[in-house]
Amino acid sequence: MITAIRNRLDLYHDRLRYDRRQGGLTHDMSFTTAVSAWLDRNGLHAYMHHYLRHMAPQKIQQHRLYFSLNQRGFGEDALHGMWYTLLREFKPQKCLEIGVYRGQVVTLWGLIAKELGFSCTIHGISPFSPAGDAVSTYLTNLDYQQDVIASNNHFDLPALNLLKAYSTDAVAQEYIKSQTWDLLYIDGNHDYEVVLADYILCRDALAPGGLLVMDDSSLYTEFTPPRFSFAGHTGPSRVMREVAMKELRFLGGVGHNNVFQRV
Repeated sequence: MITAIRNRLDLYHDRLRYDRRQGGLTHDMSFTTAVSAWLDRNGLHAYMHHYLRHMAPQKIQQHRLYFSLNQRGFGEDALHGMWYTLLREFKPQKCLEIGVYRGQVVTLWGLIAKELGFSCTIHGISPFSPAGDAVSTYLTNLDYQQDVIASNNHFDLPALNLLKAYSTDAVAQEYIKSQTWDLLYIDGNHDYEVVLADYILCRDALAPGGLLVMDDSSLYTEFTPPRFSFAGHTGPSRVMREVAMKELRFLGGVGHNNVFQRV
């Protein structure tokens, strides 16, 4: 009991420390400028967390709050800061997420594009079911696809292009291969073999200069997560370290997300 109370207090103080306004973090930077300014992962993570809390547009902050309630989404504040600065800088026009869950990221992309006024078609591939993997379990009493659509409508965004399938299904693989993408986000099954297959498929479908972001993939980096954060899982982290780092240009890592570019 005492240990549990102490852990909750430590978590509370970690959040207070990260949430407060800090003068050294108040410069509004592009993603790549922030990466250059904060060479250590923990510093960049703190900057992106601070960015959402104190500098991001109010609608982006409200979006994060919406998905923080009622188990609507995972992730953390710093990743909203990452996505906003990344999309503002690169303005991708064709985006695809593998593993949509309840739609936090695809609706965030749509909201950012709407707020910044650039054209962006958004796609998602997901089983839209509670199917999990070796490290994940999900809610069983939910129509996931309708839930995503409802959240998209809540923010008054253009219709999403959603494919109900596993990324390993032939129809999903053909869907990804059918065009080149400006932004691909691998956020699906966490098992190593599936992540590797997703990575290879996405790598080959990236447009020149396109971005590939890997979720849950910072386990073998120098990132030391605060108590409210998370470094990743073994499967995505192995693919990031053993393959992606050797084949693509690494732009930067925010928390358990890592951003690459095809050159």
